[in-house]
Formats: sequence, structure tokens, C-alpha cells
Amino acid sequence: MTSSYQRSAEQLRRLKLTAVVAAIALSFVVAMAVPMLSKVQSRAVQLLSSHAMYVPFFLVGGAAALWFFLKFPEIAVSVFYVVGFFKGDPRLDASPVDLTVTVAVIMLLAMGLRLFFTEATLHLPKDFIFYAPLLALMFISLTYTPDLAAGVDKTLRFIFLTLMGAISPFLLVDTPPKVRRFMAGLVVGGILMAINSFFMLGGEDRLTAPSGETTALGFSAGLALVIIWALWFPRMALFSRMLLYPFVAVLIVALVGSGGRFANVGTVVCLGLIILFYRKLVVDLAILLGAGIAALPFVRIPAASLDYLASLAHPHQAFGTRTDLMEFGLRTFLDHPLFGVGIQGYRYVTPNPLTYNFPHNLLLELGAELGIFAVIAFLGLAVCSYRAMFRVLREAYSENIILYRTVFLILILTCMDASVSGEMNNDRLLFFMLSMPFVLERIAWKENTARADAGEVVVFPSDRPHLESAYSN
Repeated sequence: MTSSYQRSAEQLRRLKLTAVVAAIALSFVVAMAVPMLSKVQSRAVQLLSSHAMYVPFFLVGGAAALWFFLKFPEIAVSVFYVVGFFKGDPRLDASPVDLTVTVAVIMLLAMGLRLFFTEATLHLPKDFIFYAPLLALMFISLTYTPDLAAGVDKTLRFIFLTLMGAISPFLLVDTPPKVRRFMAGLVVGGILMAINSFFMLGGEDRLTAPSGETTALGFSAGLALVIIWALWFPRMALFSRMLLYPFVAVLIVALVGSGGRFANVGTVVCLGLIILFYRKLVVDLAILLGAGIAALPFVRIPAASLDYLASLAHPHQAFGTRTDLMEFGLRTFLDHPLFGVGIQGYRYVTPNPLTYNFPHNLLLELGAELGIFAVIAFLGLAVCSYRAMFRVLREAYSENIILYRTVFLILILTCMDASVSGEMNNDRLLFFMLSMPFVLERIAWKENTARADAGEVVVFPSDRPHLESAYSN
């Protein structure tokens, strides 16, 4: 009887805690939804008045897109990470909804459908405990942040967009085929961005993404190149690889044309690692380098792009204006080392909030706004993620080793990008990639379990009790 009473009391406490969490989450959703609904209403009225005859086609197309993304939610996840680079296009100003929020809602719906109508369960790794101090510090810092409204906005975006992206792979990108389709979506997004930028060739300014960002174009093109070379090329014959050369050439032109110095450096580093993994790709590198050098005079890459890349020869110039932003971030962190100046407080203690919007380094941003404990928490999460990644890579005989190596390279690329362009809510792909090694551990554990059941001798990771208890569900 005592045991039954204790269980009932425990269930009641859990129910109360769930109700409190749900109430807080609902209040945040309402706070975000009200301005969005007013925007939707005004855009919808405008659309109905000027393009009424196209409304049925929009509805049918929207329903078809919703069905597709719910059937293949991993594609929706990839769109989630590239749509922000498109929605700044002036041609999309008439969109009645925020595209990022729309895709996020679809992802939430897909995760809910999986949880309630399939046998899937959401089992997060214990290493996610490092998110707890980050979230706690965000809420605490709202009491002293220089601008409460901006701090609340940034906190909500981290919870409902960035953190949701970190959780989504455990439900939506949790099998090798889904991971491959997710990466294919990133490649398609990068290629579309690169093709769009070609209209700027021959001009004076650097090539940009549809949103007008040069760094976004460089990072997306480099990311697509890494995926093509690391995931697709190793399994293809030379002739088949040559069929993809036109797409590779498009991405290379966009990468160089963006003038993104560290996007180019990160891509070159990852391609060098790919060559170490797969020596046969040296042939492709030689062919593309020769063709690129021969075609360079005819491509009409803007001189500004080449000048930006040339600054890499002078390291003290390579960071440009980011040097001042990072120095101010470091100085702010040293002046407020324990708890920082408050979430989104960096820009409001700078000389110019428009120019000094963020320090372009994720660790400096965390330190300046939330203090040393936030930096330690993030580094702890990153260390655990890389440790899981290296455990997975030791499974060298796995049929999915090419996929594992590709995830590892993307993780390196996103971390390099966060060190020079990092911002908590713009680097959502980084937090997603920090989750992927834990997902791959689950995949590797299931592979080894299947081999053990078939009578094969396996060493990793099925002989580790903590993985068995974590992933057996």
C-alpha cells in the first residue's frame, strides 16, 4: 500500500510539473503567434484582393507540399536550415507567413505524428544535460539584460527554433536513408543558391545568397561541395562522377564568387581530409583544378571577391571588421565573466547596436552575454558530441562508414564557421550537427546488435552498458 501511495504521489508531481511546463510553453507560443497572425492576416487580405484567381492553386500546392514534408520530414529539416537564406529575397516579400516558422511548425507536426501514431520514442542522450545550464542562464539573464524585449525574443527563438532543431534528428533523421536524404536536401539548396547568384557575375559586388548575404552563399556552397565529395563520389566510378562535375563547377564558382574567406578555407580543409580518406579522388581534384584555372578568365568573377580572398595572404587583414567585434566581445566577457551582460545584451552595450550586433564567434557571444558557465556548458556538449563521433568512426568496417565520415566533416565545417560567423540562433545547423553523433551511435548500436544476433563477433558499441540502456528503446 505504501509503495502504491508513493507511486501515485510521484505521478501527481509529474503531472503538475508537466502542466507547468505546458503552461509556460503555451504562453511563449502565444507571445510569438500574435504578431505572426497579424502579419498573416494583412498579407492574406492583400493576396485575396490582388491574386484571388491563384488562391486555389496556392492551396493545392500548399497541401501537396505539406503531404510531402510529412512523408519525408528529413527533407523538411534540410529546408529548415536553408530557407532562411532564401526568405530575404525581395521577391518573397509578399509571402503571408515567415518561411522559417512555417517549416518549423511542419517539423513539430511531423515529430508529434511520430510520437503519437508510431512506436517511436524520444530518448535524448544524457549529454543533453549541458543544455540545462544554458537555458537556466538565459532565463536568469532576462532580469538584467539591457533590452528585455530583445532578450525574450532571442530566448524564445533559441528554445522553439534552435533547440527544436537539435532535438529533431532523434525523431526525424534517425536512419541512414533519412540522413542521406537530409544531406541531399542541403545539396539542392546550395545548388539553387549558387545558380541564383550567377546573375551577379560580371558585376562589381561579391555574389550573394537571395537574402543578400555573402557568407551564407559561401557556407552553403562549401557545405554542398563537401557532401558531394564525401558522400556521393566515393561510391561512384570516375565516369559517373564526371557527370556531376557541372554541379560541382557551379558550387565552386559560387564559393569563390562569394569571397567568403573562411568558407573557402573550411571547404578546402574538409576536401583535404576527404582526399586522405579516399585517395582515388585525387584524380577528380586534378581535373577540376585544371579546368577551373583554364576557365577562370571567362567566368567573370567580381574583382571584389578575389580581393577578399587575397586578404588571406595577410592574416591580420583576413578578419576585417570582425576583429573589432571579437575584441569587444572578449572585453565584455572579461568585464562580466560570471554572468555576462544578459541575453542579447552584447549589441546594447556596444558603441553602435546596428554594426556591433554580435561578436561573430559563438563562444565569445556566450561568454559576453551569459558568462563563463555558459561557455563551459557549450564546450562540455561539444566535447561529448565529438567523443561520440570518434566512437562511431572507430566502427570502420561498417557499411555506413562513408556516411559517418561525411557527418564528421560537416561537423568540422559548421564548427569552423561558428568560430568566425557564429551566432546562437543563426547557427542552428551547428546545434543539429552536435546532435548527429548521438544519433549515429544509436544506428551503430543497432547495426552491431543485428550482427551479434547473426553470430558475428562485435566489439563496439554493443559491449558498452550505457549505450545499451540508452538506445535499447
